[in-house]
Amino acid sequence: MARDGFRILDCDMHVFEPHDLYLRHMDSKWGDRIPRGEPRTSHGQIKFTYGDGTPVRLSGVSTRPNVTPGEDKVAHRYTKPLARNYDAVSQIEAMDDEGLDVAVLFRTFPLHTDDTLEPEFANALCRAWNDWCAEFCKENPERLKASALITLHDVDMAVDEARRAVIELGAVGLCLVPEPANGRHIHEYYFDPLWREAERLDVPVCFHPAAAPRMDQVAQRFNGLPNEGLLVNSYRNPVELMLAVGSFCGGGVLERFPRLKVAFLEGNCSWLPWVLYRLDERWELRQHLCDEPLSLNPSDYFIRQCVVATDVEEDLVANVVERVGDDNIVISTDYPHADSRWPEAVESFLKIDGLREASKRKIFWDNSARLYGMQ
Repeated sequence: MARDGFRILDCDMHVFEPHDLYLRHMDSKWGDRIPRGEPRTSHGQIKFTYGDGTPVRLSGVSTRPNVTPGEDKVAHRYTKPLARNYDAVSQIEAMDDEGLDVAVLFRTFPLHTDDTLEPEFANALCRAWNDWCAEFCKENPERLKASALITLHDVDMAVDEARRAVIELGAVGLCLVPEPANGRHIHEYYFDPLWREAERLDVPVCFHPAAAPRMDQVAQRFNGLPNEGLLVNSYRNPVELMLAVGSFCGGGVLERFPRLKVAFLEGNCSWLPWVLYRLDERWELRQHLCDEPLSLNPSDYFIRQCVVATDVEEDLVANVVERVGDDNIVISTDYPHADSRWPEAVESFLKIDGLREASKRKIFWDNSARLYGMQ
């Protein structure tokens, strides 16, 4: 398939998890702690609870009443996939409607992003999702690829699950949140075994913030304040990804692991030139005060090993290409989120002024194919 002459690889297409995912895929030893929900009757994520009805983890969506397609101004676009409960067949149909050749699939609302959970339970949630997604991808393994869910509660469990997901289940990436886990930041030496394993497996570490994690996050300063929904959603993903770029490019991770591939997803790309400028400037001025040696400027690590995702309507991407180049940008339709432009996401990107056809080709396919080893 080719859309307007372009092959297209969605670097971060989402799936809507079914209500019984964890009941079917978690070990029965967890009993009433296994998350479960009611069958989906409207567009949106399932509200998972424990057996006693206690919510597993709340998001902003969890506090709003369910809506029907007739009541929700965006839901009418999703009538067809909703009729199939967002199964793998509907995923392929959605890709066909958009003109996508391949999609790497990511979670929508991860349940493990909660510092109060014990590591074994958080890891069990991830294992269940990974088993389900591997099964989901069997509908069309050439077009559907999984990014495995990995928790940072315990690094040894994370390493084991990364290895299992890639070698046994066929995952092409590892999906993590960038926030500190139980007080440990992602560039601390504690997590080095996971980055070493990802480098050995030759799969990218994909940082993708989650909605309302029960973890230390920068946007929580807006919680409970006026216009919380606007402010949290404006800042959470971009700022968390900026900090993650700093951790990996300025905190020494990519110095220690020069073949590790890293993606920063669903948080815009327009901030990238400033962040790289700022890191380079500070490194030049203050490297004599730093305790972690770097052999390159922070921006050089990013150019060598990282990518960032642009939104389809983010016209400032042309400025990023002008200042950083076009080899480190990937793209996602963000299906099936309410703010996705699907099924006109690709068309939205094609309308952006100031991008050469060669740059669009790299962003649509080449850069993601290199990231995920599909060249």
